[in-house]
Amino acid sequence: MDSTSVLLVLCAASRTREMQARKLRELRRRICEVICRDEWQRMVRMRHYITLHCLKDPASASWMDTLSRGTDENFITTTSLSR
Repeated sequence: MDSTSVLLVLCAASRTREMQARKLRELRRRICEVICRDEWQRMVRMRHYITLHCLKDPASASWMDTLSRGTDENFITTTSLSR
């Protein structure tokens, strides 16, 4: 095998390796996206499941009482809207 053939083989191997590395990075990125999306959906379901039964009727909530019967300063302080 002469030096030109060896150089062509090395060039082809290098391109193949770069292409495979690029495909591997893309695959890892897609896997990470799928895992993050699935985890986010799981957390939303868990949070929704946990808090749905704990929510009060808005009319009987303490913040609604502060809004309807309290002063504006009390409501802003209670809801931390002043920060």
